[in-house]
Amino acid sequence: MQHPDTRSLLACSLRVLAGVPAGVLAACGGATPPAESAGDTDTSANVASAPSTTAAPNASARPDAEKKPEPALTVPTACSEGDGDMCTPGASFTDRVCAASQPDLPLVLFAKGTPWTRLYLKGDVDAWNAEGGAAARSKLAFDEEVIVLKRRTPPKGTAIVVGSGGGYQVMRWDGNCYSLDEGEVTTHRPPKAKHPVIMWKYLTEGTRNTLLADASIKAAYDKRGKECKGAMSGDVSLACEQADTALGDGVVSAVKNGLAVPFVFKTTP
Repeated sequence: MQHPDTRSLLACSLRVLAGVPAGVLAACGGATPPAESAGDTDTSANVASAPSTTAAPNASARPDAEKKPEPALTVPTACSEGDGDMCTPGASFTDRVCAASQPDLPLVLFAKGTPWTRLYLKGDVDAWNAEGGAAARSKLAFDEEVIVLKRRTPPKGTAIVVGSGGGYQVMRWDGNCYSLDEGEVTTHRPPKAKHPVIMWKYLTEGTRNTLLADASIKAAYDKRGKECKGAMSGDVSLACEQADTALGDGVVSAVKNGLAVPFVFKTTP
């Protein structure tokens, strides 16, 4: 059996004998083929440079698409509808402020003349925020005053409900939110309502400056600085603890007597 190259050489030899022009013989014997003319087209180049027919993905469908910013938060001045005889700022406001601790906000909500419903603890309560957010478990004290942010309703479609399943979402004087059952609170004001420690170091600079403009708070602040020697936490003397309590009492008293404090919304925990 003849090899294909042998047959090709034989064919070329027959062409020579037949008088075929020499130019044709260039293709015989493995010679380099002539270059393509200018009119020839490289289809592979066209395929590579052709525009894609796939549509670009919609920007809104991309995970990194820019989200629409939430509107600036302002403290409501009127009662929200739907909470019955309770005057509350409402669910929308509550859900946003309870996502992080808001140390400055109670100084606005508890201010003199605000319409929000106040409740008082009927006993010591080990409480937490049942709706999530930044507040950790904490013990709320007997006779402690809280602001009602919204009424909580029992979950729908639940066969077993622990407790009442309802109650209230409230805020303490320390700026944290907690969930309380109806049986844990009362509207009856005690002779002297309690409050947790006001953490001065967590207040914003603007709030601290406003408070220090009050002469009684400034005096309490200076005394605390003397007794605590600059310490804001840790092991301190009894005199420091008493001065710290007096400073917090002075802040609460001034706010309830009409001292206006600015509020800056904190968006991160």
